[in-house]
Amino acid sequence: KYLLMRDVIKLDSKNEELIFAKNMVLKSKWVNDIIRLQWEDGSWGQFHSMSQFSQSPITTEQALRRLLILGLDKNDEVIQKALLYMEKYLIGELELRDRVEKKHDWDILTRLFVTTWILKIDPSNDLAKSIAKDWAKIIIHAFSKDEYNHNYYKEAYYEIHRSPKDKYMWRFDNFYIVSILVGMLPSDIESKFLDYLINSKNGIYYVYDKCIKEIPCSFCSKNASRYIDVHNLLCSYSSAKIKLNYFIEWLNNNKSKDGFWDMGQSVKDKIQFPLSNSWRKTINRKIDCTVRILKILSKLNVL
Repeated sequence: KYLLMRDVIKLDSKNEELIFAKNMVLKSKWVNDIIRLQWEDGSWGQFHSMSQFSQSPITTEQALRRLLILGLDKNDEVIQKALLYMEKYLIGELELRDRVEKKHDWDILTRLFVTTWILKIDPSNDLAKSIAKDWAKIIIHAFSKDEYNHNYYKEAYYEIHRSPKDKYMWRFDNFYIVSILVGMLPSDIESKFLDYLINSKNGIYYVYDKCIKEIPCSFCSKNASRYIDVHNLLCSYSSAKIKLNYFIEWLNNNKSKDGFWDMGQSVKDKIQFPLSNSWRKTINRKIDCTVRILKILSKLNVL
């Protein structure tokens, strides 16, 4: 109910019904299960990846993703504590607990991971925006001609990051870089960037590992849920609407006769779903699936 009111109907933040609905979210089982696991420093232990030595059942990234999906934002205490933790990392006041991956320039990657979640919480954060701007410069150079030029990407990557040449060069077609570049690219570069992502056979790493234009075989599947997720990522870009008609058509073709979308029980992953406290009643699952899709259609201005 809260997500529908906030993100689809777009009620004023001072609306009493909206405030009441938000309070119900804050009291929900899903939110409080995560809050109870938060450490004193604002994290949930390791940030990006679990290991056999992890002292928490979830990472900080997993916790933040789930809380944002449930409707929390930068005004909530649990998010504020996490935001402060991440800012302290970026200014060098603390270290992440993750095991260093030696083949990567780990400092570049962890700063990217942290920057992504800061900007998802607060797109105006100057500390994170400065890092996003560096990645934007790389992408602008890589797409400065008619199409993507890998040599240009490599050239700008090493010039801007000053990364050792013996370290793995990270591709840009991944969740983190695609997330932080929203609103950071000139319109012509953004258009070429999106065209590349949509038509790439690789999909977007960490989200969807197939060509984004390849429609899933079944709507009631985890694969379809990931397909929706990758388009939710893309639809934040200003030029997305004119490029994602195939996705909008696919959604409309899978709408049930009763007016709901229903992806079935298999999509319950405790990240995207459920939003309701329980799916024992089929209608709750239908509402959750429908709200998720309506939010995306609202972002694309097609409601």
